[in-house]
Amino acid sequence: MKLFLLLCISFSLNIFTGYLVNETLVDEFTDEESVALTFTADDDMEIFRKWGQIVCNQGSLLLGIEDTDSWHFEDYIRVKFRFDKKQPFEYVLDFDSDSSFAYTYSEEIIFTVLDELRGSKSFLIQLEATDEPMRFTNIYDSEKKVVKFLDDLVVKSNC
Repeated sequence: MKLFLLLCISFSLNIFTGYLVNETLVDEFTDEESVALTFTADDDMEIFRKWGQIVCNQGSLLLGIEDTDSWHFEDYIRVKFRFDKKQPFEYVLDFDSDSSFAYTYSEEIIFTVLDELRGSKSFLIQLEATDEPMRFTNIYDSEKKVVKFLDDLVVKSNC
């Protein structure tokens, strides 16, 4: 029993891993369901947020990325992506400077990110205004989670 307890404690203290989570979101007023694929960076904390989400938002897909370490004051921001050890790519996304939130409704960009994410073990995202990229390492079962997200998207949402 002590060994089991030690193993649980050691795994819960692992801060060097990113999280990829399928979520079902329910609007509290309308009870409408939607789905989201949320990814949280290795060093995400409650104070400094480093995370992203692909979600159905009012009938449209939305990719949002928040890095509260970024200080950017324009309406657009360059965002670099690198999955596993593949060639990096870059897109220009809309940016809300009040919340340090980069976002896009472009299905081309969203499905490119989903395609690259499927089967990846790790990835990096860097907003141009930050010195360090957000690291998502030791991603578990990304193939199944992306497929489940796409399946749920068809069944549970109006996207």
